[in-house]
Amino acid sequence: MIWAVYISDKPHSKINFSIGMNQGIWGVKETKKNTVQDIKKDELVAFVYSISWLKAEGASPPGFSRVGKKQLKNFRGLVQKIIIGQVTRNFYTSFTKVWPDDEIYPHRFDFKIVQDYGEDIFFGTEFFNEAFVEAVRYSACTQGSITQAISIEMLADITRNVDDQVDEESSAVVSSYEGKPIMRLHQSRERDPKIVKQKKDQILNETGKLECEICSMDFEETYGILGHSFAECHHTNPLSFRDKNEETSLCDLAIVCSNCHRMLHRKRPWLTLNDLKDIYEKQKS
Repeated sequence: MIWAVYISDKPHSKINFSIGMNQGIWGVKETKKNTVQDIKKDELVAFVYSISWLKAEGASPPGFSRVGKKQLKNFRGLVQKIIIGQVTRNFYTSFTKVWPDDEIYPHRFDFKIVQDYGEDIFFGTEFFNEAFVEAVRYSACTQGSITQAISIEMLADITRNVDDQVDEESSAVVSSYEGKPIMRLHQSRERDPKIVKQKKDQILNETGKLECEICSMDFEETYGILGHSFAECHHTNPLSFRDKNEETSLCDLAIVCSNCHRMLHRKRPWLTLNDLKDIYEKQKS
């Protein structure tokens, strides 16, 4: 079973969050006691710290981050941290002082950190399981209630594959009509092809080839002259995180093959180069 708790960026919450993560302990007030009583040893708790609306999306919804369940898709933006803890001691009550603010949080559980998603994580139903987003939203609206993520049993299920957007029932379809022109209005991020060319030229001058930084695939070696100078560039600092034009340097780009580029973006939040390289090396061996 997986639980979620949202922590705001208020000064006292920021301090309490840091202490809790460092000491592996979390507690709630008397009014939230019933939200921790059912947490059991070995279960997982996701600590989601401070969500902010992206300026590029325009004005934030009224009252954000507290939005109603019917507005779940508006509970999105950038969260500062997501940390997954595994419960090592289930619900207990203790009045030993842990946090510096005046109120004591006596209803507690202990945990060890099993996964840290890092900082500045793009959050929302586009990237995380809807049931998980709803649990975090509810916790935010109820000032930190520990909330069960209904229907989620495994840690891997809290994030979404891009493929999850396809209706599972489509597997029963044996034929379909395609090709009709349609118009879509969407927002895209401005890209500069010159910086990509400069990156490729830099690597070619340094190494004499464009080799994928993850799997070492070289298009020219595989396809001959057809593959000469061909490779894709991955932004290690995702454009989606930017609310305006920002400088992209050559070190912000990575040379990757088409397969690895798709794999980097297949899981949301996106994998880092090191994450995917570890997966590739383990699978290869």
